Amino acid sequence: MEYESLLGKRGRRASDQVIWDLRISELLTDILGKEKDEYLGALYLEQLDEKDAAVFRLNVFQDMLRKEVYDEVVKFVEKIRECMRILELEKEAYEQHKPGLHLDAALEYIEALESFHEKLSSVKIGSEGLKHFLAYLNSIIESETFRSMKERAYEAKAAREKIKVRVKIIGDKIKVWSYDDGEDLASFIEALFARFKGSGQVEEVKYHRTAGEMSHIHAAILEGAFGFFKEEYNILRKFSEDFPSIIDEGVRNFSKEAEFYISYVKFMRRIEEKGYPFVIPRFTTDGSIKVKGFYSPLLAKIGKAIPNDIETDGEKRIFTITGMNGGGKTTFSISFGQLSYLSKLGVPVPASEAMLPFFSSIMTAFPIEEDKGEELSRLEHDVVRAWNILKSANDSSLVITNELFSTTTSEEGFQLAELFLGELNKKRAYCLYVTFIPKVASLSYVISLVAMPSREEPLRPSYKILPGSPPAEYMAIRIAAKYQLVYEKLKGMLG
Repeated sequence: MEYESLLGKRGRRASDQVIWDLRISELLTDILGKEKDEYLGALYLEQLDEKDAAVFRLNVFQDMLRKEVYDEVVKFVEKIRECMRILELEKEAYEQHKPGLHLDAALEYIEALESFHEKLSSVKIGSEGLKHFLAYLNSIIESETFRSMKERAYEAKAAREKIKVRVKIIGDKIKVWSYDDGEDLASFIEALFARFKGSGQVEEVKYHRTAGEMSHIHAAILEGAFGFFKEEYNILRKFSEDFPSIIDEGVRNFSKEAEFYISYVKFMRRIEEKGYPFVIPRFTTDGSIKVKGFYSPLLAKIGKAIPNDIETDGEKRIFTITGMNGGGKTTFSISFGQLSYLSKLGVPVPASEAMLPFFSSIMTAFPIEEDKGEELSRLEHDVVRAWNILKSANDSSLVITNELFSTTTSEEGFQLAELFLGELNKKRAYCLYVTFIPKVASLSYVISLVAMPSREEPLRPSYKILPGSPPAEYMAIRIAAKYQLVYEKLKGMLG
């Protein structure tokens, strides 16, 4: 039986512009930490091309969000990782240590596979990804090779347990001789300290063998021990020779791919602890969008995210976002862009409810710093980016822009916006268009959203983006009036 990827199909890397504009790298740092794994980092930058591929992963997440499943997957991955660590130690170890390390890796591997298969077989699994892996594990466990390895591993374990020696170290000399059932020092020490049991003054101390503590002294002791226990040593050595490869390649791949799900569930739990939900998105086929309570994970981690909603029946697909300065318009558009991006990875999204199309592509056009050394001005850059978007957009594209054409006059900016949005409307593309030009919201084919002020403090933003008409006056005018920086006042002051 062949192993089939727990990730399903792979995707294509998102454009650097989208990664930058939607702050995906910052999001990735929160998911994976600053020392992010390159393999996982690459996965999070790959957007899936097909809805079914995303649904495949989301079904795995449905299982992984159950504690009993998540805990067992984490344990399994840790055991396989430990097995790989021991095998790496074996490569650099003294020859005398290698048979024992090889056996340790095999015992860890055998226990990991059997325990995981037994535990997950006892719970109901819904995803094809985990169902297939259980069937794959079963085929390994039932194979003649695995059964033989298990039998020989336990035989080698029993042989190793018979190896008992006494050691005497005098200066730089080590003397090793066979254990003769003499005085049991372990029992003597236990009896000596028995009086302290239950006194509350001490805690039980257990010694955990660590393969990393091997040295040439241990190797020398083992060399002497093997001289007394040749038969047992040969059983250990023969096991290593007969079973040079311990970890099945499919099991190795699963343990790597499972980290994708584990890392994201950990990330979700950190955000959920702040009181913000995640949800499995559902993909619509009628063009409609209904996303409730979505928010910025980057703000949620510090407890400052304000949830918002966005909705359309699919007839109108272009949203204009106007309203007060600093009112959260850009955060709103980036948050929805991140949610859409995450849905294309096949992971749960930051919202209380999420029904949206599976976007074939996500494109962005955010402000860039004007480089005096370049031939193109900021406005020309905007026009070029708009043109490239229009060439690629289709009826399942999502376009997110922020202050496009803002370096020209309001009237010229409106005319350019009308041309750009008109073409997107003809293509039936989706768009979030953040602008300070209120006239854009009057276009017949757009849904107007507005950044609202606080009801309690009208000069402060509420960070709620709601359907409505653009305000008659913007926050800048209100603030200017507060400080008497309006035309009539200034004219009177200047005479």
